[in-house]
Amino acid sequence: MKNVAILAGLGLLAITGSAIAQPSDGPRRERGADINRQQVIERTAQRFDRLDRNHDGRLTAEEAQEARNEHREQRAGRAFARLDLDRNGSVTQAEFEQARSQLRGQRGEPRAERGMRRGGRFMRRAHNADAMRSGRMFGEQGFITREQFQERALARFDRQDQNRDGTVTIAERREASQHRRQQRHEQRSRD
Repeated sequence: MKNVAILAGLGLLAITGSAIAQPSDGPRRERGADINRQQVIERTAQRFDRLDRNHDGRLTAEEAQEARNEHREQRAGRAFARLDLDRNGSVTQAEFEQARSQLRGQRGEPRAERGMRRGGRFMRRAHNADAMRSGRMFGEQGFITREQFQERALARFDRQDQNRDGTVTIAERREASQHRRQQRHEQRSRD
């Protein structure tokens, strides 16, 4: 039973812990930094190359799922490494408690007070959203080309670039994010 609790906690920390993005081939953009159109083009090309596993110029749902699974495994491995403080290949209850208290200290408040919601309903909703995005993204043909992938990224960029200066700022990203949340809320209330 103790092992199950530790594994469940490990999973929780992997989900709620600080997200570490998959390494890219080029220099990383500083979080919150402005991004211009050329950077979007370069990053989209890098991401497509990473996702297109067989390098045939077509990204399929299976390749995208494979990349997501690999990314999840890497995150779980990093989470385990953060928990295994003595590097002996196992996580004790004491190591888990220490990691949890450090995480709370970094965030400043207990999870229950923040009102975070995890569990079956949240996970089902996330899974359903992935399935819907996947269906829309790959369409009837079952794949997306590099050009289509780039067009979609640039369309998102253009929607966010409100002043049309060729650069998206953190303020523009925040406003676009709030707008998307508002649209999802309105959609849910209609359903």
